Parts: sequence; C-alpha cells; structure tokens
Amino acid sequence: MQCVWRGGLVACFIFLASHALAQDAVLERARALIQASQGAAAYRLLAPLEQQRAGEVEYDYLLGLAGLDAGQYTRAVFALERVLAMRPDHPQARAEIARAYFLMGENRAARHEFEAVKRAGPPEAVALTIDQFLNALDARERSRGAGFSAFFEAGIGIDSNVNSASATSSFAIPLFPGLQFNLAPSARKQEDQFIALAGGAFGRYAMGNTWSLVSNVSFDRRMNAEHDEFDTGALNASVGVSRIDELDELTVAAQGQRYSVDGEALRDAVGGVVQWRRNLTRRDQGTVYLQHARLDYPDQPSRDADRTVIGGAWAHAYGGLNAAFAGIYGGREKPRGDNVPHFGHDLWGVRVGGQLGFGSRVILSTTASYENREYGGPDPFFLEERHDKEFQLRLAAHYLVDRRWTAIAAATFIDARSNIVVNDYERAIFALSLRYDFR
Repeated sequence: MQCVWRGGLVACFIFLASHALAQDAVLERARALIQASQGAAAYRLLAPLEQQRAGEVEYDYLLGLAGLDAGQYTRAVFALERVLAMRPDHPQARAEIARAYFLMGENRAARHEFEAVKRAGPPEAVALTIDQFLNALDARERSRGAGFSAFFEAGIGIDSNVNSASATSSFAIPLFPGLQFNLAPSARKQEDQFIALAGGAFGRYAMGNTWSLVSNVSFDRRMNAEHDEFDTGALNASVGVSRIDELDELTVAAQGQRYSVDGEALRDAVGGVVQWRRNLTRRDQGTVYLQHARLDYPDQPSRDADRTVIGGAWAHAYGGLNAAFAGIYGGREKPRGDNVPHFGHDLWGVRVGGQLGFGSRVILSTTASYENREYGGPDPFFLEERHDKEFQLRLAAHYLVDRRWTAIAAATFIDARSNIVVNDYERAIFALSLRYDFR
C-alpha cells in the first residue's frame, strides 16, 4: 500500500512539473511572437487561458502586451491592472497601461500614467518615447478642445541661387529677331549665405462638444549676407471653425498672406479653405480640400489673379516615428486683367514623402514634389505659350534634443524647367536650424 501511495505521489509530481513546464513554454512562445511583431497571434494563444492563469504577473503582462497589439484594448487594460495590483512598482506595466489609455482615447488617464512613469526616472530612451506620447496628447487635446501651441526656429544656410535666375546669361528674344540679349550681372544666378527666422502660434477654443474656433499665425524671413535685395519674408494668418466627431474633422477657414521681397510687399493673398479629414483606419488618414485666394500685386496690377486649387492626400502611420504620405492637386490661376492671358495658368501636381525614426532621437524625412504649369497665352516677347515643370526634393534630419528642442539639418533641391529660357533654373539650399516648441 505504501509503495502504491509513493508511486502515485511520484506520478502526480511528474504530471505537475510537466504541466508547469508546458505553461512556461506557452509564455515563452507568446513572448517570442510579441517580439516578432505578431501580437495578434500571441493574443490568440494566451486569451483562452485567462480564466485559469489570471493573477500570474508574467502571464497578465504578456496578455496585456498582446492585447494592445491585437486591438483588444479593454482586455489589455484589465490584464495590466492585475499586474499593477500585484506589483505596483512594475514600470513596464505602468508604461503599457498608459499606452492602452492613449489608444483608447482616455487622454487624462494616459497623461497621468505617462507622467508617473517619467517621474520614476526611466532610461533616457524610454523618457524620450514618453515625451513623444505626451506631445501627441497635447496635439490631440488641442484638436478636441481649448489649446495653444507655438514655436520659434532660427537657422543659417547657403543658397546656390537666391534670385532663382537662369544659368544662361545670353539669349535671343523672338520679338527682336537677330538680336542677342545679355543679362545684367545682378540678374544672373547669385549664390549667398543667409540667416533664417520662423515662428508661429496655433490656438483652438472649444464651442460645445464638436465645434471649435481655430486660428493660426506664422512668419518666416530669409536675410542674405550680401544680396539683401533678394531677402524674402512671408506673414500668414487664418481663422475659422472646425467640427470633429469620432472619425471626421471638417474645417472652414479664412486665410491671408503677405509675401515680400527686399522688405516690400510683392504679393497679397486673401481667401479661404474648406478641408475634410477622415480617419480611415487606426493608421490611415485621408484628406480632401478646396482652396481659393484672390492674389494682388501692389506694384504690378496686371498680374492680379484669382487662384483655385482642389486636392487630396493620404497618410499612413507605420508605428513609432515611421510614416508616409502622398497627395495630388490641380487648379487654375486666372488673371483679372484684360489682355494678359500669359499671366494665367492651369496647374497640377503631386507630393510624396515620409519619415523614419532611428531610436528615440533621430528622424529622417524626405518630401518629393512635381508641379506642371501650362500658361494661357503666348509670351509677348518669346511669342510662345510658357510651359513649366518644377521638381523639388527635400531631405532633412531631425535630432530631438528633448521634448521642446529640435536640431534640424536640411537640403532642398529645385529643378525648374521651362520652354522660356529666363524661367529655367536650378537651385540648391542647405540649412542648419534649431527649433523650440512652446507646449
């Protein structure tokens, strides 16, 4: 009898040990799936065991991670709350429950948890990631209710062609056959160094649950070291209303701009925009817009025109700091003056770009664009209708010093091709700047 009892005890021990090893194997498998970005598969593995294993810290933590990746936010929060009930000092669980609240739209709870993790003094990479979530919360709260943000940026750089001049210094004009014209030295391609300043502010005031009053003002100024006659500046302002619900945002706003050269107004623009933005999925967003502006040239009234543009764009967030976008637009700039059709043009263009995050500090971004412009009448001197094709490429590296300071290195390349030789040019701009965001 004693032998039978002992044999049964050994068999029971072997069964329990093998069962425990099997359970540990399940956790190891789930951990491997999560690390391989297969959280949904890990969730399907762990979820059926919740009734038996709820209360085990490691199981609940992995279930919480897998639930977040699978979009099961409520189940993830329950699991992570069980972890914190057993281990209130579990920093990873607290950070993940903050992320869960963020994904669920529980802004106040997410901010509370993120700030709690940051006060605990996490590693630098974790602290920077938390700053990114806090910045996203700031932007989300501004979009939903009252909020204010501003920035200031200063930089230096070099421009290979500050006056966007043709590389050709001598050319013929068909209106005067047989004659060769030479550009004055000041009208030729000029290279120069510059100082750049920019800044802006955005505000939103909630008017009920869905409507908000929105406003924006910004400026930028370029000051050349030698050729100050080509200094440029722009002042922009807009004010309007915005309606937001769960998936959509509709904005209607009045806009204005003054663009100046050498301190004198070259062009004033007054108009408005209607924009509709929709969250297509958790990671995809689509936008369509219609913009109209009245353009006035104080010193060249014959160039006054009405400009209308319609367009659309798509953006996709891959997770972390990685994202991509693409857009297309078309429109017309119609002169208001008589007998100047060559100042007007039809236009269309495309833009594509994206960004990649490396670690928690470095972001590399690129934007490429193409615009096609076909003018409405023969140029009075060159006796043919102008046709421009403009390519632009911008490459930038952003270094996030902390939540407010960002160092930026950027290169912009422009290739403007035209059948009218004086409008054909190339340009390269290299700049270093430092930006401060007021949050």
